[in-house]
Amino acid sequence: MEEEKALKELTYAQQSLSQGFISKALNDKKTKINYLGFYGIVKEYPFTKAGNISKFYAGICYYKLGNYKESINMMKNFSSKDEILYAIKYGIIGDAFSQIRNKNEALKNYVQAAIIRENEITTPLYYYKAALIAFSMKKYKYSQFLLKKIEKKYPFFLYKETVSKYLMFIENKL
Repeated sequence: MEEEKALKELTYAQQSLSQGFISKALNDKKTKINYLGFYGIVKEYPFTKAGNISKFYAGICYYKLGNYKESINMMKNFSSKDEILYAIKYGIIGDAFSQIRNKNEALKNYVQAAIIRENEITTPLYYYKAALIAFSMKKYKYSQFLLKKIEKKYPFFLYKETVSKYLMFIENKL
C-alpha cells in the first residue's frame, strides 16, 4: 500500500522533471502544489523503492538548482544494484564536490564512478573528469596515467582529441 502511494507520487514528480520544472519536481516544501515531489517522497516513504530512487532524482534536482551540499547528501543516501546508476551517483557527487571546489573529494568520487563497472560510456567519462581535476591540482603524473588509460581502452571516447592534447601538454610539463 505504501509502495503504491509512493509510486503514484513518483510519477507526478517525474512528469514535472521531464517538463523541466526542477523546483516543482523536487518540491522541498517551497512550492505549494498538491503532491510530494522527490523531497517529500524521500521524507514520507524513505524505506520504499520509490523513496530510494527519489533520493537519486532529488540529488539531481538539488545539483541543477545549485544546492551542491544537499545534492551530495541525497546521492550518498541512494543505493542501487544497477551499476550504471551507481556510477552516475558517484559522478554527480564528484560534480557537486567540483562545484564547491573540493577537488580531493571530486577526484575520489570520479575515480569511484569510473571503476564501479567498466563500460564504454561512464568509465571513460569519469576517468576524463578525474584526469582534468588531477591536472588542475598539478598532479600531472596521475592525470597522465588516467588519460593514457582512456587512450588505450576507449578509442571511441567522445573527447579523444582533447585527451591527446592534454597528454601532449603533460609530456611537455614533465
